[in-house]
This record gives sequence, C-alpha cells and structure tokens, in this order.
Amino acid sequence: MTEFEPTGQARAAATRATVLAGIARRRTLFASAWNGRELHSIADLLDIVALSLWEEEPSATDAVCASARLALADAETAAVDTPGTGFPAEFGQYVTHAMEGRPLTVPGRSSLAGSGLADEDARLVAALETLHGHLAASVAEDVALALLEAVFALYERRADLAQFTRG
Repeated sequence: MTEFEPTGQARAAATRATVLAGIARRRTLFASAWNGRELHSIADLLDIVALSLWEEEPSATDAVCASARLALADAETAAVDTPGTGFPAEFGQYVTHAMEGRPLTVPGRSSLAGSGLADEDARLVAALETLHGHLAASVAEDVALALLEAVFALYERRADLAQFTRG
C-alpha cells in the first residue's frame, strides 16, 4: 500500500484554508456573539478542509476530495446565513482556486443599489477584481496568501456597508 502524498496544489489549497480560518478567528475578537459563534464554526470547518486536503486523495473525477468539498459547502452556508461575518457567499473559491484555477468572481450586492453607499461598494468591487487578477497571476504562494488577507479585508468592508443599509 502506498501512502498518499498531497500535490503542491492541494498543499497550497490547504494553506489557503488555514489562512482563511485564521482570518475568521481574528474577526471573532470584534464580532457580536452571534457572528462570533458563526466565525468559529467557519474556522473549524476550514480546519477540516485543510486537514482533508492534506490527508485524503481526491477521486479521479474531482481535484478536491469529497470531505473538503462538503466542509467548504457547510462553511459557505454559514457565511450566507450570517452576513455579519464578512465572509462572502462562495468564498470557498479562494481555497479551490489553488487546485482548479477557475476564475475568481465577486458576489454582487443588489441591496446597495440606489443607496448612497453604492459608489463605495463599486470601488470595493473594482479593488476586489484587481486583487483577483493579481491572485490569479501569483506564482509564489506567500504572495497569494498576502493577497487573500487583502481580499478578505475588502469583503469585511463590504459587509460593514451592507450593515448600514439594514440598520
């Protein structure tokens, strides 16, 4: 029996999941009790993703193993259900991008349309798209990790803007 050794892409995806878990944990320091609870949940699920990518061989038809994909889906559901976490819908793309190379997308924000904050949101979206271009072109993984930190800082700002429209 041969021992499974993750590919370089799987190791990069696992590291990205770990970085995102760290971002979630740092955000708990300033979050409300409800958002903090969900941020801990997201971080724990991202830990499962990272561990799965290190330890499980993906199927022949999928680059990402099933347990990692399921944990990512659960983490994304928690983020969608709790927008105050500052984690966008489909944030798992930042983990799987290292393995699949699919183009990164910025989720829309229809609730800001027509508000005075729409221009600010448009600037944040433009900045996110620029960072996505840099992330896609990044060869060094340490650069990609720094870019992820910047991307999620912008998403946190977008979540703050959305709070103004609800409040």
